[in-house]
Amino acid sequence: MGSRPDFSFVAKLMADSSRAAMLEALLDLDGLPASELAKRANISLQTASGHLTKLVEGNLLSMEKHGRHRYFRIAHADVAQAIEMLTVIAPPPKINSLKDFSRAKNIQIART
Repeated sequence: MGSRPDFSFVAKLMADSSRAAMLEALLDLDGLPASELAKRANISLQTASGHLTKLVEGNLLSMEKHGRHRYFRIAHADVAQAIEMLTVIAPPPKINSLKDFSRAKNIQIART
């Protein structure tokens, strides 16, 4: 197994629902601060900081400092492509409202 890439390392990083929510939030944007990513993942800033550290160390995200703030973005196009490919084979989200339906339909149209 030493000659093959260890994709299980990356899969473990993406498998956490909070980290997945942060990665998904960054797909459409050019960078967000940790506080906004924490809000989008519905977790505390301290928890988000730990997750973001793991994602940066795993080369899925990059971080830039601007004054006191740190902005996170997808590290490179291959990461974004991998996330988008995983959404193709993922089960569809449960639709509980008209808002959920509209959002899912808009994403489907955008990706075709």
